[in-house]
Amino acid sequence: MSKTLIIGAGRSSLGAAKLLNKLGKEILVSDISEKYPDQIQSIRNAGFPLIIGPQTDDLLEGVDQLIVSPGLPSQLPILEAARNLKIPIRSEIDLALENFHGPVIGITGTNGKSTTTTLIAHLLDKLGVGAIASGNIGIPPSFILADDVRVEAFVLELSSYQLEFSQQIRNKCSVFTSFSEDHMERHKNMRSYFLAKWRLMMATEPSGFCIMPRVVVEAARAFKAPIPKATLVQVIVDREKPVRWSGPQLVIHLDTKKGLLKGDGILGARPIPEDLGFHNKLNLIYSVLAVQSLRKTSWDRCVEALSSYAWLPYRFQNIGTWNGFPVYNDSKSTNVESTLVALQSVTQPCVLLLGGLPKGESYKPIKAFKSKIATLITFGAASEKISEELEELHPFAFSTLKEALQELPRFFERTPGPLVFSPACSSFDEFLNFEDRGEFFNRNYRKI
Repeated sequence: MSKTLIIGAGRSSLGAAKLLNKLGKEILVSDISEKYPDQIQSIRNAGFPLIIGPQTDDLLEGVDQLIVSPGLPSQLPILEAARNLKIPIRSEIDLALENFHGPVIGITGTNGKSTTTTLIAHLLDKLGVGAIASGNIGIPPSFILADDVRVEAFVLELSSYQLEFSQQIRNKCSVFTSFSEDHMERHKNMRSYFLAKWRLMMATEPSGFCIMPRVVVEAARAFKAPIPKATLVQVIVDREKPVRWSGPQLVIHLDTKKGLLKGDGILGARPIPEDLGFHNKLNLIYSVLAVQSLRKTSWDRCVEALSSYAWLPYRFQNIGTWNGFPVYNDSKSTNVESTLVALQSVTQPCVLLLGGLPKGESYKPIKAFKSKIATLITFGAASEKISEELEELHPFAFSTLKEALQELPRFFERTPGPLVFSPACSSFDEFLNFEDRGEFFNRNYRKI
């Protein structure tokens, strides 16, 4: 009997173990520590062999493949030993897709992945397609397949971490939502980060589509990325000109003032709803294009289905008003690019809250939107750096988000306007994650 060694005892590992067990495969799960006790207990409760401790080479005895949890470094000694022995190293995504024969839509990008993924699944569901959003969001696909859940199409959010270990992804359609600096602690430089994500484009079926904004096409050219065989669908905005492309290409043009689209006949003429932020307008375009790659449907029908979609929280979410001005919770903003997108969506000068744990990137690009910032408030571990780099915006600095929120009333008296909480930083200096931070903001901004 063939034996699979699963490295890492996370949620995807349990899904992989369940699917392998269903297929009659021998399994061994290994982790160096009990970092995720709930998941480890679930693995034990399911009866799968589990070893906690040093991952020595003797774990590879009799193993014919490794499944690696996303997030683990590719330079782990156990992985180097497996490479020397020519043992295949795969991802949980590989395992799932090897055992799924329906269409797959893959989504990656620095920002916008989760919204686009769930929106595509929602639109397909409204068209009668049993699609499930999975991958880096929701339940791992191997878990779904092991439990015999009916699924006609997978819509997979895929991080650069997952893509690094994936060898056998094949998509009918791939979406690369955005690209900016992130995860440098893992990828070391922008080119490596980009090419990790670009693996998804290269996995697109020749008859399929690769959908992305102009900025991603520019990056592909700058980093000399290989050309996919699939058709590129390049989305340009306002006065942008499409980037020349040596492969087959379609161009979609968004007029943000009119909310209208022009292109190669694959969309419709109905305006995009005005209340969507700039980033969600793009997410909607990507989603409809992806849906149309699987099912013939009209732009109008997809826009109608948008009314029943529950937008994900903490992504430039309008959560209320303050003295007649909207309040936006964009706690999911963990990098500068996401804050720039939020500012693009603001129609009048705002009170902007920036801060958290810095990721090492520069905050200077925010100065390009200084006309949209009436008051800048910084907080947390990044406060000092933000204040230095955006000194000309005359920021007010606080040690914590709580302190910043307590002082909000006096800023609104001076410069009333929309309140935009778009931190541009990680949350881990004060909070467990961006959800925890977003919930804290929701609870406490109302007290001002």
